[in-house]
Amino acid sequence: MSKNDDIGSILLKKGCKNTKSRKAVIEVLENAKAPMSAEEIFLSIKESGAPINLSTVYRNLELMEKKGLIEKMIINDSKSRFELTKHGHRHHLICTDCKKMVSLDTCPIEKFERDVIEETNFDITGHQLVLYGICPDCKKE
Repeated sequence: MSKNDDIGSILLKKGCKNTKSRKAVIEVLENAKAPMSAEEIFLSIKESGAPINLSTVYRNLELMEKKGLIEKMIINDSKSRFELTKHGHRHHLICTDCKKMVSLDTCPIEKFERDVIEETNFDITGHQLVLYGICPDCKKE
């Protein structure tokens, strides 16, 4: 099965039509090292030579977020960024100097979340954690 077939089946499983623009958005996010803004996704698709409008990227991101394919996060610069959720949710470290973003592979607040549920009987539907600091490259300078 090709990568495009994989993307197509992911879309269909979530109840989305398998369109070229949706496949392009997912492909960009699959190859991303960190969450991306709609503008970054748009520019990446345009650079690959595929015809797409920024409004199409926004519409597809909105639909994919509703369907649970991607997660939206708003970082300290007030820009929405998106990443695929097929590997579960992620948390991030952000360098306050160069703005580099690094994803954490594990969730450090799952136990805390369980404790809060037990203590408050609150139904928690999600969470985000972003840590800010100075990356190793910026510390060297």
